[in-house]
Amino acid sequence: MIGGYKRIHFAPDHYQRVRLAVLSALFIIVAFAWPLQAQNTVAISQGFQTNEATITSGALVSLEPANKGNVQLANTDRVEQLVGVIGDKPLVTLSNNATEVQVVISGITPTLVSNINGDIKTGDKITASPVNGVGMKATDSSQVVGTAQEDFKNIQTRELTITDKNGKSQTVRAGTLPLQINVTYHAAPEDQESAFLPAFLRQIANSVAGREVPTTRVLLALLVLLAGFICIGVLLYSSVQSSIISIGRNPLSEQAVHKSLLEVGAAALGILLLMIITIYLILTT
Repeated sequence: MIGGYKRIHFAPDHYQRVRLAVLSALFIIVAFAWPLQAQNTVAISQGFQTNEATITSGALVSLEPANKGNVQLANTDRVEQLVGVIGDKPLVTLSNNATEVQVVISGITPTLVSNINGDIKTGDKITASPVNGVGMKATDSSQVVGTAQEDFKNIQTRELTITDKNGKSQTVRAGTLPLQINVTYHAAPEDQESAFLPAFLRQIANSVAGREVPTTRVLLALLVLLAGFICIGVLLYSSVQSSIISIGRNPLSEQAVHKSLLEVGAAALGILLLMIITIYLILTT
């Protein structure tokens, strides 16, 4: 007895059994908890009213401009109002009215997509397409509904025939692909590169070329411009300096110095003309 409590002695083999039981319990907990952790992406939905006659699970939807409580099937004309994807039994619902459709606003959910803008790969951003309710890969800056979690080539698809803006028929494939929903604005790589360029420089370059000029060409034109001005500046500075020194040493050489300055000026104009032609060719070709 110690302090009124009886000390209990365990045999060595009993310690082994207790230790084995504890390790087994930990193994079971980890074995069950790991898959749950791996799939711990809860689809959260919000209820909205809709006037759409045909609306299915996985369809991309946008808010109606006149009524933010209503949703309609999304397309390229309604891409700015993207709100989410129609869910199929989401785990968490922020409202549960029988007359409402559940729109997934966060989490992973099956989504209708197509290869209109090319085959989708894991990690690609998905935006609205010309087909109502069907998404496509975002290749330009636009509002996106989320990020693809699987390659398009790995899912079952079916053919769709659509009509483009020019009235031509086009056959594409569509299917259901898991998407991580996160409605946000996605800037295309070209726009990300040009973000640091002042707007007036881009406008000048576009005006000269008569079209949108890639950022790399604008930067190259700026380098040529800088190099040209440096060459002209160095040429003029050295010429004027040497002329002043020559006249100071021999005042009678003034006529020869003037002639030399005219030649240097002509050379500077030639460099300037060559620089302008080079910049024009860089921007327009």
